[in-house]
Amino acid sequence: MHIFFATDGSASARFAQAQILAMPWRSPVQLTVMTTVHIPPPPFTSYVSSAQQAFDAALVTLRREAEVRAQEVLAKARTSLEAGAASVATRMHTGSPGATIVEMSRACRVDLVAVGSRGLGPYKGYLLGSVSDHVANHARCSVLLAKTPPKRSGRYLLALDDSRYAVAVLRWLRELDLSKEAWIQLVKVFRSMDHFPDPDGGEWACACGRTLPAKFAPWGDAPEVLKAMCEEGLDTKVGRVTVEVRFGQEVPEILASIRKFDPELLVIGAKGHYATAASPLGNVARKLIDHAPCSVLIVRPSGIEFPDPISR
Repeated sequence: MHIFFATDGSASARFAQAQILAMPWRSPVQLTVMTTVHIPPPPFTSYVSSAQQAFDAALVTLRREAEVRAQEVLAKARTSLEAGAASVATRMHTGSPGATIVEMSRACRVDLVAVGSRGLGPYKGYLLGSVSDHVANHARCSVLLAKTPPKRSGRYLLALDDSRYAVAVLRWLRELDLSKEAWIQLVKVFRSMDHFPDPDGGEWACACGRTLPAKFAPWGDAPEVLKAMCEEGLDTKVGRVTVEVRFGQEVPEILASIRKFDPELLVIGAKGHYATAASPLGNVARKLIDHAPCSVLIVRPSGIEFPDPISR
């Protein structure tokens, strides 16, 4: 597992750092810690040469001070993370943070980007900041958005739909060394009972002989989901695997499930319903990562192409 941790030393970045240390990754874990130095020059026009020289000198000083602070941030993060990884590399780049994180994570061929999620306005702590928003939309790999300190509860809520991303979300769990104390809950939302075919009361079985409750029956991708769970041995590897079926609108019902279950992470597919080129995440995923009161893992299957990032 190669994790790319983007940090600016803020409180939300420290949440992401703590979440990286708390997650039960399979060894070995390779970490790349990156920070950016971005000081866009303010508009300045003067015909007085001495004023222009003073302005240029002030910008040079600001950049030097920013680089010193960035090196301090990287050093602190490296010291904190070395005990939890096989190797920790650091990188410092200049440029717009969101676009630079996406570009460098792609160049490093990482498996996961971890960033803090800084809120704005009256929903501080819930809505994404501009950097995390850009990374969530444009990264080619899975993204961990840390909103709170790790709870270390071992509870993972998987919000699944009927797409191939449902299987990818389950298979991502292979990267975790889950214990018998772990609890995986899958939540599926139907608009109404009309969209919920009445199961026959039996159980689904696959080639390995394992079975899961008939609640999986109404899912269009039930055989694939069951096969993925069996291939990874998730039904025997962890202490509990439960299924919750809810009725209504996807976003409010999943948010209600989060409040009820209180998970360590909400895990969702990267491309849910109503995705467009301008918004690769889709409306449902977009609203979930904005309003979920817990950290969110966005799973992107390998080999899926997304639009090139646009600098902000």
